[in-house]
Amino acid sequence: MPCVFLLQGASGGIVAGLMYTASICLSKSHYTFTDALFTAPYLFTLGSVAGAFKSIIMWVPYGLTKIQVRPAIRVMITSIGTGVLAFLLALKFGYGLERPNDTAAWVLTLLVGGLPTAILVGSGVKPWELFTFGSIAVGDSRTGGRVGSKSVLATLATLPLRFLSLIALALWILAGACKFDPSQGIIGPAIVFFVPFIYLLYSAYVTFKSPHRVLLLVSCIALNLPVGLITCYAYIINPGSYLFTEALPYVCGIGSAFLLAWAIFLVARLTAPTQKMIREIGGSHLDHHCLGSRFMEWQAHHA
Repeated sequence: MPCVFLLQGASGGIVAGLMYTASICLSKSHYTFTDALFTAPYLFTLGSVAGAFKSIIMWVPYGLTKIQVRPAIRVMITSIGTGVLAFLLALKFGYGLERPNDTAAWVLTLLVGGLPTAILVGSGVKPWELFTFGSIAVGDSRTGGRVGSKSVLATLATLPLRFLSLIALALWILAGACKFDPSQGIIGPAIVFFVPFIYLLYSAYVTFKSPHRVLLLVSCIALNLPVGLITCYAYIINPGSYLFTEALPYVCGIGSAFLLAWAIFLVARLTAPTQKMIREIGGSHLDHHCLGSRFMEWQAHHA
């Protein structure tokens, strides 16, 4: 449906806006985190509008032909189109073949920024699921069975951790891009960056698709135990100068917010009434059983 394409395009444009903001932070050494916070909303808005417009262009062939291509082919075609458009714009605005480095940078920038939209538009990603309960694995892990919940309270309890993780993930990416300095080495800053990045990414992911309840509980304890220790340490160290220490209030506040959000989320996931979302065993058997049941019902109805 066109509205789905529009939402997917706008979502991809927001991701592209984040990528462009991080790229600006990496390319300009004087760019601070505060500057990035002021720049990001403008690029988010511009990216969402451009992504929605691009989704319309991508929807027209599907609307006319009703041919749904494979994801890899869709991304390849869209990327080639974006690259050609970027090259034509480079020629239009005076880069041209006389300035190959500037032309290549321009084309590569637009190409990378267009990838999120190319991947999301026409995919199975549903942007409105950002406000749903999600799912949790049940039964045998080999069967892929998952259940969801229509409880409003359970859904509301899931959202704090989801939005907190996504917002913190975006801010952490921008902060890492602003603080990155190749002269200080890469390995150390990479480790410092990726450890919180993995924590935030996992926190956001489990709100959409959670593992089995036992695994969810174990992973929650394993991930949040260090966060709890760091939060307590930030609260109790140097109590006389706590309010005058630059980092400790942020560490304590952010850690406490995540611990509280995780606790609410865990209670909702473990206690919420659930219902089947997809089949829990092999599809062919269920399809055969479903067709057979329908035939028996039809036969009994017409007997």
